[in-house]
Amino acid sequence: MRIFTAAIVFAPLLLVSVLPAIAGQPAALSSPNTPAGAVAGTDSATDRGTYMERARDEVQEWQRKLHDFSLQSKDKGQSARDSSGNALNDAWNKTRAASHKLQTASAERWESAKISFEKASRRLGDAWHQIHPEER
Repeated sequence: MRIFTAAIVFAPLLLVSVLPAIAGQPAALSSPNTPAGAVAGTDSATDRGTYMERARDEVQEWQRKLHDFSLQSKDKGQSARDSSGNALNDAWNKTRAASHKLQTASAERWESAKISFEKASRRLGDAWHQIHPEER
């Protein structure tokens, strides 16, 4: 439980250090109802910037959800160390890593980083729905 809680609590701090490169982009580029994976992309700077903004918003939303989940588990005295909690933590770590790669990808590696982020984000959603099937 301590490892999971620590990962959920400290992960946002690590994530914040990854995102300064895109922090200056205008919020008008993002649509909160459109998941990052839904953006059809080309290699243009505008499309890439829009996609990265949406990806950043998606990661921040997951960060909030996982933080709230950690607090609720702690308040209820539940252990998040079961297999679903471990899968969620693993999926979150992979999504954060993929987000970092997406933010720092060169033009040659952009498409690969985008696919990796979408895959990791999808797996995080699947792991979340294992614990919260009511949110489908």
